[in-house]
Amino acid sequence: MTIEQLNTLKNERPSFDERVDIKNINLDMDAPAAERAAEYLSQVKNPYHFRVGDIAVNVEFTEGGKSLRDCVKAYLMGQRGKG
Repeated sequence: MTIEQLNTLKNERPSFDERVDIKNINLDMDAPAAERAAEYLSQVKNPYHFRVGDIAVNVEFTEGGKSLRDCVKAYLMGQRGKG
């Protein structure tokens, strides 16, 4: 998938039914990371707009904002001690 294709997908607003449910994506976990990423993009169709079961997900990044890794780390650190 090219940068141009990703930019086009980012601006789309698919309906709930048009979104791929990532619960149905199957990847060969023994394949190299680059192949798994390519296969994920192929199966998800639009990495910015998908669903997880009954939940529609819209992914958006802010230029100069926190990285996804930093956000996940902060979330997990906040969960420490809960439960």
